[in-house]
Amino acid sequence: MEAAIPKLNSLINVDQLREGALEIIRIIRPNWPENKLKYKIFTDGITNRLIGVYIDNIQELILIRVYGENTDLFIDRNLEFRNMRTMYKAGLSAPIYCTFVNGICYGFTPGKVLDQTMIRDLNISALIAENMARMHTLKPFIHKSNCKDNYVQESKSCLFSGLRKYLVLTTDVFSPKISNIQRSKHIYNPEKIGFEVAFLENELVKLKSPIVFCHNDLLLKNIIYDETKNKVTFIDFEYSDYNYQAFDIANHFCEFCGVDEFDPSLYPNKEFQTTWLKTYLSKWHSLNGINLTLSELERQVNQMLETIDKFSLAAHLYWGLWALVQAINSTIDFDFLSFALKRLEEYYKRKNELFIVQNRNHNRGY
Repeated sequence: MEAAIPKLNSLINVDQLREGALEIIRIIRPNWPENKLKYKIFTDGITNRLIGVYIDNIQELILIRVYGENTDLFIDRNLEFRNMRTMYKAGLSAPIYCTFVNGICYGFTPGKVLDQTMIRDLNISALIAENMARMHTLKPFIHKSNCKDNYVQESKSCLFSGLRKYLVLTTDVFSPKISNIQRSKHIYNPEKIGFEVAFLENELVKLKSPIVFCHNDLLLKNIIYDETKNKVTFIDFEYSDYNYQAFDIANHFCEFCGVDEFDPSLYPNKEFQTTWLKTYLSKWHSLNGINLTLSELERQVNQMLETIDKFSLAAHLYWGLWALVQAINSTIDFDFLSFALKRLEEYYKRKNELFIVQNRNHNRGY
């Protein structure tokens, strides 16, 4: 029987990370001498605060994540805990040591955080594709006392409910907290965005992408490469849930464009996508006990290229709305409003390329 993971009553003040981390370490590592503790504060995250604690060997680093302000409005922390446990049991993630009132404590994943060069390395990208295929076959553990099989496959995507949740939470987007409001009015309007969500739902559901267990936030900083083992590991499962297979892949490709400096020109080209998808689909079908001929594989790749193009729109809209919510609530030093505008602008640009031009050509008989 799996041991229960401790739930502590500790509440960490974000302005006193070291003091709060020490309180956690005293409980989960009581044999660690306090006078030898070393701390490492991570500053890359734009949702939460993260601090690591170790003694001599950084490979034994304990990570303590303090949740961002008001993130419970759009992140289900119980779901995140389930996701992390699921990935760990599958050998795809680090162990969880405890949870506390406003955060979680878990193991360190050794290796290098990916950058714009590493993400395009053919060996690393193949490892990512295979890892994602493995993740997409998982069935997260759900305890149901009246169910014979606790591993329940859900059949509903979180995508459109998530988009509508963000839409509701952005009703205060023009609050005094946000500067440069006039520039955002030309692109953000709740009624207009509501139409776009409905439009996407109508168009994307038609594509019948399988609903699988997805990471939903596979940006470069959430992928760790261990060169000694030639292995990639995914981290941070706050947004993981059942979703469309094509969304997870499209979102990963969108993340090539960066976060701090979002640059749409960095989106991977068709040649890279084709190679990536061949690896992914070969692994995906193998894990599902399906043998494909080369011609069947190539047909599926071509079909998925079109599907992923359209699901990339959902990724831009999703993170654009997410950033608006963060602009209202977060105290982290990041220009969320600027990021939101860039993602929404890219959404409309890509929508025009994929649908408006396509429909115009169709009407002309092309």
